[in-house]
Amino acid sequence: MLSQSHHRENQHNVRHSINKLNTPSLSLATAIITGLVYIICILFIAVAPKAAMAFFGYVLHMDLSNITRVITWGSFIVGLLFWTVGTAIYAALIARLYNGLT
Repeated sequence: MLSQSHHRENQHNVRHSINKLNTPSLSLATAIITGLVYIICILFIAVAPKAAMAFFGYVLHMDLSNITRVITWGSFIVGLLFWTVGTAIYAALIARLYNGLT
């Protein structure tokens, strides 16, 4: 009987600890994946600007065909930093809120 009670208590502790998110790991993973997606997006725009604008216009339900995007090293770096840091902060806030609610 004591063993069964101890086992249930351990299961409860394990389940509760699994529900918590590791905020730094989630933030870093989100920043890395977002950075990779951003680089792919920039390459798509650089290699095929008209096709990229047509695709994104379709996704956003907007006419982007008249928009031209000039990519410089500066705009690339600023965009990369904005999206990686921004999504890392966003993921950290989500993790903190989630951990606070569990």
